[in-house]
Amino acid sequence: MLLKKAIAKILYSKKIEQSKISKILNLSQPMVSNYCSSNEQISDNIMKKAQEIAEKIIDKQSINFQTCITFSDKNVEGDFLIADKNEILTDENSNITDNLKQAFYKLKEKDIRGLIPEVKINIAMSKKNAKKTEDVASFLNGLIITEDKITGYNSIKFGKSKHLSSILIKLGKNLNANAIMNIAYTKEIEETKFKTSFLTKDFKLKNASKNYDILIHKGDFGIEPCAYVLGKNAVDVANKVLEINEEIK
Repeated sequence: MLLKKAIAKILYSKKIEQSKISKILNLSQPMVSNYCSSNEQISDNIMKKAQEIAEKIIDKQSINFQTCITFSDKNVEGDFLIADKNEILTDENSNITDNLKQAFYKLKEKDIRGLIPEVKINIAMSKKNAKKTEDVASFLNGLIITEDKITGYNSIKFGKSKHLSSILIKLGKNLNANAIMNIAYTKEIEETKFKTSFLTKDFKLKNASKNYDILIHKGDFGIEPCAYVLGKNAVDVANKVLEINEEIK
């Protein structure tokens, strides 16, 4: 909370109203008032980071706070992944979650209104030689959409997106793909530069060829038509989605 306190004090010194600071930092107004009037000494490294964030806020750039609680006598710095109980954190797991985060930031605040499906939109990325759902990571409960833009996510977990995981595990090896994202299907997607194929009603490939960029499912009773963008990793998928978005505008 020291970081938010430092940011609040800096913003207040820049003549930004406490009510606005409250909304920006997702804090109660009494808490902001308390922070702004506090004489507590804040370390130089926290103040430096707070100054960087405050400048981005003043420049009207969006920010995203994530919290990590650690019990240690030593200072801990850097990005963090909070694991479930008994979840083993390997280098491969960390690389996958980092890649998913990078993909999110590529897509964040981009207007993709033509690609948002009725169901939740998500990205999944698998380990090499994935054999089960637990080998695939995705955004828990999907990506958060606000006014036709991807704006946030809750967390990244392995073994949570069963639908995307099953497609990756069944088809990914044959298609040289380790990541997948579901987007809304429109006819224009078939006319983009990307190599496209179709899935049967039970999600099997209609064609045996490899290296498809997009798989299309035309839907069924109770199943929304959907396009699945494939890539070597989550960032690759995000880049393709942005290119598709530009082509169909």
